[in-house]
Amino acid sequence: MKLINLNVECGSLYEPLMEFIKKHSTDTDIFCLQEVFDNTKIVNPVLKNPRVNLFSEIKEILPDFDGFHVPAAQSYFGGLAIFIKKSLTINKIEDVVLFKELSTIDDEKDANYFAMGKNLQKLEFKHNGKIFTILNFHGIWIVNGKGDTKKRIEQSEQVRKIFDESNGAKILCGDLNVERDTESMAILDKDNRNLIQEYNINSTRSLSKKRPEVVDYIIVSPDVDIVNFEVMPDEVSDHLAMSLVFN
Repeated sequence: MKLINLNVECGSLYEPLMEFIKKHSTDTDIFCLQEVFDNTKIVNPVLKNPRVNLFSEIKEILPDFDGFHVPAAQSYFGGLAIFIKKSLTINKIEDVVLFKELSTIDDEKDANYFAMGKNLQKLEFKHNGKIFTILNFHGIWIVNGKGDTKKRIEQSEQVRKIFDESNGAKILCGDLNVERDTESMAILDKDNRNLIQEYNINSTRSLSKKRPEVVDYIIVSPDVDIVNFEVMPDEVSDHLAMSLVFN
């Protein structure tokens, strides 16, 4: 099976993005995307060329996939989307809210939180008699960087709890917005495989858009059989896509 994860930057590079998704739909079973709007009024003046109906537009070019979208809790950056091949058996899909309003919670950098809430998309499916759970997540973005804060550590603790309580072989993917050498990441890494670390990836950002840094991750439980993992070079966002082939 093959999964592609990508923060699509609200469709700012629309034509290359759509070509990329359509091209890889022939050999991909699951797309996990972040920063996806769907018939949404854009209120964030920072965004460049956002696509208001991006989820619906992607759905149109993926007729063999079931698409699921959830708006981010009070976020200016769109929501989460999973597209999964119709041939796969879905057990359940959930939208799990971690924080409704970050601005009401004490934190040393609370005033600098840009995204006001956080949720997680959870998909459980069955393939060849084996149960898998995919967790699609977009972590807290803060003006002051990608280091640890009280809220980021609490976020990781909540995500890890959901991860551990999920059924079957588990895959956490997304733009986590946190540096690799942090307590926030250590919470998620413990007893799991962090493929960014394992494959010595130095950046998940498109170099023409951002400086080199790792902010996107795929973390799997030990019972996921990894066939191949790579960060793809295509410039279709300010992030690079991650491709995972697994059993």
